[in-house]
This record gives sequence, structure tokens and C-alpha cells, in this order.
Amino acid sequence: MMNLKENFAFNGILLKNFTDTSIEEKEMVRECRNNESVRKWMYSEEIISQEEHFNFIENLRKDNKNFYWIVYKDEEFIGVISLNNINLKNKNGYLGLYSNPFCELKNKGHLLINCLKKLAFDIIDLHSLKLEVIENNERAVDFYTKTGFKEEGRLKEFVLKDGKWLDVIILGILNR
Repeated sequence: MMNLKENFAFNGILLKNFTDTSIEEKEMVRECRNNESVRKWMYSEEIISQEEHFNFIENLRKDNKNFYWIVYKDEEFIGVISLNNINLKNKNGYLGLYSNPFCELKNKGHLLINCLKKLAFDIIDLHSLKLEVIENNERAVDFYTKTGFKEEGRLKEFVLKDGKWLDVIILGILNR
């Protein structure tokens, strides 16, 4: 079986596995994840402490279903991508991504989603990818739709944000 805890490089892009990161890189990711522009779209909007973040990364060492990478383009930190709940027998998984709000590069989201597609479909040979988006994140829904994902369902009133129940939209794409 392929080792998904490794780093991958292609076309001037480096995907650096979280389990292979320096203390500085861990902090860089935590600062990005804790940024309000990223945090507000997550299931949990809590500020993540250094201890929580480092424990999360340490637990990934033993985890064989969830994988996270820092994405660098020409040594610039673009964002974070993840493949979660990977099922190699049924060749599916869930993706996650967020871009670095401090990076000024244009089309960061497209670069990140293309990295995920390459990793999932060309390298790991998955058949389908799913993702979840909170319904009020219209920008993300539009983005994923434009990049080939289709709505497959909804989790009704799945998330409580600011005292209001929100649906989670499930989007998917097949390896064609």
C-alpha cells in the first residue's frame, strides 16, 4: 500500500505532510487556521491552541484514514489540503482545503483543488471524492461547482452557528 504520510512534488508544487513539518511550519498552519477568514467556515470556530494543534498532528502519525499536507508553490505557503476518511477498498474519501489568507497569489483555490484532484485521482487512484460545505458559504459552493463538483445531498440543520441551524451541503466528483 502507498504511504500517504509522505511528501509529494509535481510542477513546482510541494505537498508536505503534516507529520513531516517543523515547529515553525506547525505554527504557520495554526496561525492560518485560526485566522477569522478561515475559522468562520469550519464546524468549530474555536481558536486552536498550540497544544491542541501539536497533539492533532501527533495523532496523525497513527492515523491511516486522514492525511493533511501543506501546499507550497515555489516555496511559498499557499494553503492546506486534506484527504479524510479514505477508504481504499471502495476508492473514496473526503477532501478539505483552506488557502493561506496571508498569501497574495491569485487563484490559490484552483491550485489547491487541482493538487487534491491530482493526489486523489492520479496518485492514490480514488474513484470518488466528497466534501461538505456549510450552506451559507456560497462562495465555496460556487467555487466547487465551477471545478466539477455536483451537489449530492444535504445534512439538514447539521451545524449550529450564531444560534442558527444550518444545512451542510454534500458535493462530490467522480474520477472520469
